[in-house]
Amino acid sequence: MFVEQCKNFFFLFLVFLISMWAVNYATDQDTEKSLVTKDHNAKYFAVSYSKIEMNEFGLADSKLTADFAANYNGDIGTELTNPEMIVYKKVAPPWVIRSKTGHVSADGNKIFMNGPVFIDRAEAEGVREVNIKTSNLRVLPERNYAETDDWAELVSGLDRISGVGMELFYQDPLYIKLLANVKGLHEY
Repeated sequence: MFVEQCKNFFFLFLVFLISMWAVNYATDQDTEKSLVTKDHNAKYFAVSYSKIEMNEFGLADSKLTADFAANYNGDIGTELTNPEMIVYKKVAPPWVIRSKTGHVSADGNKIFMNGPVFIDRAEAEGVREVNIKTSNLRVLPERNYAETDDWAELVSGLDRISGVGMELFYQDPLYIKLLANVKGLHEY
C-alpha cells in the first residue's frame, strides 16, 4: 500500500516537473513579446479646412468646409469637425449639408456625415425651399447622391414627410425616396 502511494506521488511529481519545464521553455523560446503599435497619428491637420471642387468649366461645383480636419495614414481617410458641404447648382440655390462630425474616405469618393444632419436648399423662383433633418448620412458627391438608414424628415413649405431610410438625388429634377414607415402631412 505504501509503495503504491509512493509510485503515485512520484508519477505526479514527475508530471509537475515536466509541465514546469515546458512552460518555462515555451515562454523563453517560442513567444517573444513584441510591441505592436498602430499608427493613428495624423499625417496632417488643418484648422478652418476648406476644399473647393470645380466642374469642367472652371466653376465651383462643391465646397467642403470644416472647423478642423485631420488626415491619417493608410486607409483611414480624413476626420472632420463641424463639416459643411455646399453643392452648387446652375439655376437653383445650392444644397447645404451640415453635421457635427464627418469622415471622408481615403479615396475621397465617400463622405460620411455623422450625428444629426441638416440638409437645406433655399427658395428661389420656381424652386421650393427644402429642409431635411436626419442622421448618419452617406454622401457620394460624384453621383449627387446621399442616403441614410435612419429616420428622416423633409419639410417644404407647409408639406411635411417623414420616414425611416432615405435616398436623395440632389440634382435636377430633385428625387427623394423614403423607404419605410412613411408619414406625410400636406396642407393647402
